[in-house]
Amino acid sequence: MLSTHRQKSKIGRKVYICQILVVASTILLLGWSNAWGQVKPEAKRRCKVIGRVTSVSDLRWRVNSLLCSGDRITPMNGRTVNTLCYLNGEFLDFKQSSIFDVEDKCRLPHDRVRLCTGLNPTECDGIKGPTNVPMLISPYGSSMLSTRPVISWYAVPQATSYTVVVSGYEFYWEKTVDKTITALPYPKEEKELQFFNTYKFTVLANVGDTPINSSETLVVSVLRREEQDAFAERVKQITELNLPPDEAAIWDLDAVFMARNLLNETIESLKARVRAGSQNPTIYRLLADRYLEAWLPKEALREYSKAAQLAKNTNNLDELARVQEGLKLVELYNHPPTSTKPDQK
Repeated sequence: MLSTHRQKSKIGRKVYICQILVVASTILLLGWSNAWGQVKPEAKRRCKVIGRVTSVSDLRWRVNSLLCSGDRITPMNGRTVNTLCYLNGEFLDFKQSSIFDVEDKCRLPHDRVRLCTGLNPTECDGIKGPTNVPMLISPYGSSMLSTRPVISWYAVPQATSYTVVVSGYEFYWEKTVDKTITALPYPKEEKELQFFNTYKFTVLANVGDTPINSSETLVVSVLRREEQDAFAERVKQITELNLPPDEAAIWDLDAVFMARNLLNETIESLKARVRAGSQNPTIYRLLADRYLEAWLPKEALREYSKAAQLAKNTNNLDELARVQEGLKLVELYNHPPTSTKPDQK
């Protein structure tokens, strides 16, 4: 009986691992060439894009058509139009003719909270400038799907080694690495993070055997199994649309991941496109935006600079304007105001 229970547990575990691998493999697929089997992209729409048609069942819109605010969905007789709403990351079905974002479906969540991030500093009590500590870079954000994330941090000039500490409920491991290492793949010998648990990540900078300073503790939650399943299914649906990889990363995957503030996953999908050699300025600008949300201005500045170069080369004035807005926030981070005027309160 015990043996049967263990076998079932192992099978269940393998199923969930496979589902996570679906997400991971999709991110890797974004790094492949988009020359094979891709749907021809539509001309850029000059409107606020808020979704996409994902089925062949609308009288006007082809499958993969981008939808804007005010667009009407008109199902064929007896058919259902499937769509993806970028405002909330949900796949929505329409059985009757209706305006895409007028119905109480494709909308921003009523309970959405504006978080304090580097991209949204007006929600913060104050902006911290650069510090001389081993500030954590990844994992990105406060929630993630990954159970074996890469842990990375900024170097500290005088450090001779770093100690990475990961802790949680009845969970702890630490590992000391040489000063030349500032990115640690999750150690194979350590127990992986568990679903629906919260963990603390800290990096200590050492001189000899003595810690000299420490990063701020990063608290990250791993989503529960049911949510992992749901994300695996959504990523699968996006993959089956056979979109150009840049387009999938910019619109669809980012919308699905950011609906739950999964910065770790959307940053990794955008980085995959960078590694693949994308020349799309939006990839770099969006990656910079997400880095800012993760309070990583150095990384954001690097990607904004690349985005600006590509936007200038293609005379993409819209992206260039967005880059300039992002650069203002980077400057604000690097040179935070020293005082608050009465009319700024």
